[in-house]
Amino acid sequence: MPPLVAASCLNFSLFSPHDVWAFLGDKAEAKVPSMFRASHIAGVSALLTLAACATAPPPGGQYGGQSGAFSETLRICPGLVSNAPAADGGRRVAGFTPTAIVASVSLARAPTSGCVSSGFGPRRGGAGRFHYGLDIFTDGPRPVYAGGDGVVEEVKSLRGYGRSVLIRHNAQVKTRYAHLSAYERGLSPGDRVRKGAPIGYTGASGNATAIHLHYEIIVNGRPRDPLTAGR
Repeated sequence: MPPLVAASCLNFSLFSPHDVWAFLGDKAEAKVPSMFRASHIAGVSALLTLAACATAPPPGGQYGGQSGAFSETLRICPGLVSNAPAADGGRRVAGFTPTAIVASVSLARAPTSGCVSSGFGPRRGGAGRFHYGLDIFTDGPRPVYAGGDGVVEEVKSLRGYGRSVLIRHNAQVKTRYAHLSAYERGLSPGDRVRKGAPIGYTGASGNATAIHLHYEIIVNGRPRDPLTAGR
């Protein structure tokens, strides 16, 4: 069983000012004078630092996920999840499909077995105003699988993300898997992986408050909601 590593939230201070501005996009560049950008980029970085913290599921009830790499259903964790996606009476995510086609790439929407503890988008509480990925709570360490065919670009620990893996699927699409407790043995940058191949185990490394996976689908440098990407 992989070791557990405790910690608390995604920190955008690991990015350079250039990366931060690239993340904000062309619209911001067109509207903001260059002198303003140069003098205020540190403030933007600080805001983004608060924006994607990983959250533990609310108390009350047991984990209700299904076993297997890509389950046909995905449930919201028990209790109140402030930015939870729409769900039915059984807390199953409405309209969930296990696979998305994003820029011609077949990707898993939830590449581990668990329940949603934080969705993509605005949220309340101390974990940041906006969440740029999908958090899947797993209670204990569980296998994490490659969301699609691709080439491993990064296998390293990053401040905020903790142990993370970045996979490049094509020139447009990447996926990130963060807060891992351990990597799959032998996994290295440059490795080619197939969809569903094990790449690590869920954990709480970096800034995290519970054992879970923080999963991002990144298209042309911008995070997309894993639950709706490709629609």
